[in-house]
Amino acid sequence: MQDIKWGKDTSMMLGGVAETFRDQIWAIVESWMQKLASEKGEHSWNLITEAQLVDNLPTLLRGVSKVIENPSRISDFEPEGVIYRAAAQLGANRRASNYKTSELLHELEVLRDTIWMFCRRAIAPLEFYEFEKRINRPIDKMVSTIIESYIGIYTAELKYLARKDKLTDFLNYDSFKEEIGRELLRSRRYRHAFSLVMLDIDDFKKYTDESGMSAGDMLLLEISRTISRIVRTVDIPVRYGIDEFAIILPETSKKQARRVAERIRRAVKLEMRHPVQGQAEQKLPVTVSIGISTYPKDTETVDEMVSLADMALFEAKKSGKDMVVWK
Repeated sequence: MQDIKWGKDTSMMLGGVAETFRDQIWAIVESWMQKLASEKGEHSWNLITEAQLVDNLPTLLRGVSKVIENPSRISDFEPEGVIYRAAAQLGANRRASNYKTSELLHELEVLRDTIWMFCRRAIAPLEFYEFEKRINRPIDKMVSTIIESYIGIYTAELKYLARKDKLTDFLNYDSFKEEIGRELLRSRRYRHAFSLVMLDIDDFKKYTDESGMSAGDMLLLEISRTISRIVRTVDIPVRYGIDEFAIILPETSKKQARRVAERIRRAVKLEMRHPVQGQAEQKLPVTVSIGISTYPKDTETVDEMVSLADMALFEAKKSGKDMVVWK
């Protein structure tokens, strides 16, 4: 490109620039790699596999060269365009390598600088607005595409985390309402039974008053682990309240639900102990009370199902705790 001089026929010269640019793509890639390595050290290349480099960066640079030749080719960087997919894949590759967005944006700025350094060595004069625009526009599109891919994954993660209880990693109350409604519709459609288990830790407030909230959190975590160990992968455990859990049991009859509930009750009582205040050597068993309701045997609505399970739970508490009651 040393012999290129700007004249009247800008399009012809820009076409020549684009062709030379395409011929020199790997020289640009190597310069970019060297500059990053000089800034971050050689270990930085552990994050970038050869496959990622071959699959993404040359494709994106070929897209830049197309826009240099013809500005309408910026459409290739739009969501329907072929280069857009390469930019989105670059974002996915960098996320898989645990890149922060700031690291990726820095890489792209280094790429922009590398392109301009290459052009300064090869093209005169440099003060050419149209040429600058044709380089910056596709790179800016590339940046926005990759940022969108990061925003998309973070949004999905935030939505996922918003459905979860932080302590137990069970679904939270709001998610419970969605899931039980979905399960009711599914069971109604396929004519399956499903059951709801409501579980409450006996004397939890007294325990936290004596031992503190941190000890209470540890107890909740232990019970959630016990529940996770006993229920199936298709079952849906929920942190329903402060010391209350719910478990949605798809395709589960009343009898089957009672078996599951009894297994949980026994496991909690046998495996867990809490200290008695003022008596370090003495420990009492932890117990839970459990209520059950079943669709369609008991009811055909979500609200009534929850209400019946809650009533059964209250009856278990009232009748002496540490038991399973069903409606």
